[in-house]
Amino acid sequence: MEKLLFVYGTLMQGMRNHVHLEKAKFVGPAETKPEYELLYNGSIPAMRAGSESVKGELYEVDEATLSGLDVVEDVTANLYERQEIEIDGKTAIAYLGGNIFNQDTWEHVPNGDYRALVEGQQ
Repeated sequence: MEKLLFVYGTLMQGMRNHVHLEKAKFVGPAETKPEYELLYNGSIPAMRAGSESVKGELYEVDEATLSGLDVVEDVTANLYERQEIEIDGKTAIAYLGGNIFNQDTWEHVPNGDYRALVEGQQ
């Protein structure tokens, strides 16, 4: 059974980990409700509860793809946590930061837009 997945960082089109979504169906661009914030540690982004919206992309994925992403996102070490969020009235899965925030110094990503941040650094 296909599920919706919201991605906001290195899994998006054109980013280094997008290869893990090769078999997924791109649904389109998406943005969360203003219930989150996006942080960046100079290498990777992470989303957590807050009061802003986060920009990203929606995909339809199967369980095999999600299981593979659990490895990429290091869910077993609780670096990221798979959670259900609401996007445009639909339930989607997203990987929110877990213990990852205890490891490095994190900075706020303006407008919750990782792509704009990365493209601005080039």
